[in-house]
Amino acid sequence: MRRLSALLAAEVLGWPDVVERPMFGMRAFYRKDIVFALLPAARTMDRPNSIAYKLADENRTIREGTKWRLFDIEDESGITEALQVLDTAYSRAKTGSSKKK
Repeated sequence: MRRLSALLAAEVLGWPDVVERPMFGMRAFYRKDIVFALLPAARTMDRPNSIAYKLADENRTIREGTKWRLFDIEDESGITEALQVLDTAYSRAKTGSSKKK
């Protein structure tokens, strides 16, 4: 999973306005001030072969209490689909604020 996480991170870090910060043993990915993805580093979410993402609402806001969604990735054949999921989360985090309105 570390290798898969590194491959995904390398791609996502090439997207505009994306920065990475450590968060609770994972790698958090932000588009400006909105966190949209977590990739495993020293630990994982509930399932060992998963990545986590959040989807902003129609107002491009990730509201307080929004739950993380998990996407399982077993091997390199799942990278394309994982990138599609992350791209959706990234796209929906385009504008707005991560704070509750």
